[in-house]
Amino acid sequence: MVAYTVEIVVPEDCEVAGADGTVELEVDESEYVLAAARAAGVWLPADCQQGWCTTCAAELLDGEVDQSDAKRYYEADEAADLILPCTARPRSDLRIRVCQHDAMLDHRAAHDLPPGRSKR
Repeated sequence: MVAYTVEIVVPEDCEVAGADGTVELEVDESEYVLAAARAAGVWLPADCQQGWCTTCAAELLDGEVDQSDAKRYYEADEAADLILPCTARPRSDLRIRVCQHDAMLDHRAAHDLPPGRSKR
């Protein structure tokens, strides 16, 4: 198995238990970023944990992920560098900015994708 380094950037306006600014952890290629973070004591926001609700949305600053297990993930999300850590498996070293739920909702609404306007 291959493990990748995942750097998690936590914005100042986001309270994440177990994180102080930036956290770095190793994530196996078969693991979801959210699960690995939580196993390491970094409690990232999430709700459904199936790639459906977008609560866990993050911005992909660098690297590649596999989102094939997400219930609802679109090419437009990928093009906007938005990911769902609950179903994202690393395919390279990653750098992500968490707590991007509002940005994801705005993005989805602008592209007429769910949950988009239904959550605003």
